[in-house]
Amino acid sequence: MSTITKKDVLKSIRAARREHVTWVYKAKKLVNGLEISKDEIPLKVTSCEFGKWFYCDGQILLYIFKEEAVEKLESKHRELHDIYMNIFKIYFSTTNSSLLSKLLKRKKKKISATQEQTAIKYLVQLEAVSVELISFLNVIEKKINSIDEKSFEKFL
Repeated sequence: MSTITKKDVLKSIRAARREHVTWVYKAKKLVNGLEISKDEIPLKVTSCEFGKWFYCDGQILLYIFKEEAVEKLESKHRELHDIYMNIFKIYFSTTNSSLLSKLLKRKKKKISATQEQTAIKYLVQLEAVSVELISFLNVIEKKINSIDEKSFEKFL
């Protein structure tokens, strides 16, 4: 008998969704002019809390589903980070510099009105992809909810 229950998987999906929403909110804060350090929004898909979940505990979804929803979830997650990288490059210096210089440049730089408009366009894209990612999570959650506990255990 498996030590992972249906309830555990559902809890982990819900926690991952919350972490994702928090990550997007931080990107919104940045674009909306609120102070945020560049380290608050992880750039790598495996560094954010959602990515840590997806590439670890979330891999159980591959055992349960042979569906494109899981593949699309990963694809949308990567797309989010690609879009955010464009925003990041607008607000933070990406040049290689000394450690001291990096420590002093943790905060965002001043940008032009044109750069701000570009960042807003990227944010709109980011939010749209986020909605898609959440919809795939919702589909997966609903399917898991529809499986009774005994049938669920057979997947594991």
